[in-house]
Amino acid sequence: MNKITCDMCKDLMPLVKDGIASADSCLAVKEHLKECEACKQLYENESTDFLELNMDLELELGKLKRKLQIFSVVLMMFGVFFGLSLTASQEMFYNSLIMPVIGALGYVIFRWKAIYQIPLLLLVMQCLINFLGLARGMEYMPFVAILMWVGIYTIFVELGVLVAGLLHFAFKKDK
Repeated sequence: MNKITCDMCKDLMPLVKDGIASADSCLAVKEHLKECEACKQLYENESTDFLELNMDLELELGKLKRKLQIFSVVLMMFGVFFGLSLTASQEMFYNSLIMPVIGALGYVIFRWKAIYQIPLLLLVMQCLINFLGLARGMEYMPFVAILMWVGIYTIFVELGVLVAGLLHFAFKKDK
């Protein structure tokens, strides 16, 4: 059997403790621990350190997840505003690309609730944009036209939510 270094032993210790190391790795670590007092001390005393490290990691992952959700909300709001601002312009075709992405982001944030929350957001934002245009003396849309455009955009958003939901379902790990 080849001897392993202290660094290799330290790398293998968590795997041996969790019971997922191969038989050869377990044997190598145990042989090394018989000869090296420093690694043996570390192996015996480190069980609580691994738990603390896991708890810190979970806390950091939670913070990162929260930051990603906030970024996704901001990105989705920007996309909604940008997409709705294209309604009265010549580049209206781009909404067929923007709105499914907004639906997918909505699914990431709200899961299946995005099916009704994003269209409601579209309606509120379109009314707000229309009101601001009216207040600035610009051309405005009648409410029937707003409902029509929100309905069309809702179809694209729902496609994005559906695709994101199906991809999430397809790649979800069995627990």
